[in-house]
Amino acid sequence: MSDSELQKKSIMPDWAAGPFYEFLEHQKDLGSVLQLSKNGIAMLRGRHNMLVALKGVEHILSTDAADAADAKKIDPKDLEHAAREKVLAQSEVDNDFPILHEQATVALWGSLEALVRTFSAGWLANQPGAWQVEAVKKLRIRLGDYEALEPFDRCLWVIDLVDQEASGPLKAGVGRFESLLMPFKLDGTVDDKCRKTLFEMSQIRHLIVHRRGRADRKLIGACPWLTLKQGERIKITHKMWNDYNVAVTEYVLELIQRVRVILGFGRYEFKNEEAEMKQNDGGSKEPIIK
Repeated sequence: MSDSELQKKSIMPDWAAGPFYEFLEHQKDLGSVLQLSKNGIAMLRGRHNMLVALKGVEHILSTDAADAADAKKIDPKDLEHAAREKVLAQSEVDNDFPILHEQATVALWGSLEALVRTFSAGWLANQPGAWQVEAVKKLRIRLGDYEALEPFDRCLWVIDLVDQEASGPLKAGVGRFESLLMPFKLDGTVDDKCRKTLFEMSQIRHLIVHRRGRADRKLIGACPWLTLKQGERIKITHKMWNDYNVAVTEYVLELIQRVRVILGFGRYEFKNEEAEMKQNDGGSKEPIIK
């Protein structure tokens, strides 16, 4: 085998690795924005105090008649608005930023869904024989609608149909993704702890989106370890968010390993824990793609 062939063999094709790199970039940005938002909310508490302090010296700033017209005045409406912001900001700080963690959880789950969907479409577009799997062959499509789409959009459309036929959108946890990956032999085992955490994440994400974050009987029965009461507002703490973030990363790493095996690279053998996972500030772990 020539040097160029060896080099090509050691590099995962862009269509396979690209979606994972995009996911990792979005995950990193999501963690950064979450931290920036938490810092910004925390600082809002001080704005009201500063305005109040300035309000107390307004008369000093404007004692000189010549400067009175140019003196800065504290707008009562601005002061009132700052007071409301302070109360809300303090509530968020005291409760470990539940609203921010809610939105970050929804965004992270959506990003994982997009990753699996995009990668599966890439697999369909590039892997020989992917169009011949039974789940694809048995689909009924409207030829006119299909022909009107761009080539890769056709693959996305077919993947969505496969997903619907497998009732993927109705499944929770990793089942949401494994049912779509199974027809292409991309499914596999998932660590029990990771599986449980992703199941919990999917249930809570559903409650946030569809029930304003209020616990219902379905969630209480599905996740009894959360010890929630019916109608209780779900509070996603930073620890919960961190657990979800780590579980998502571990699952994505497992997907990468499966792809490596099928493409002939074999599972990546990590030398030690530090080489396997790189901890970032948000507690997530970044899988290595080669």
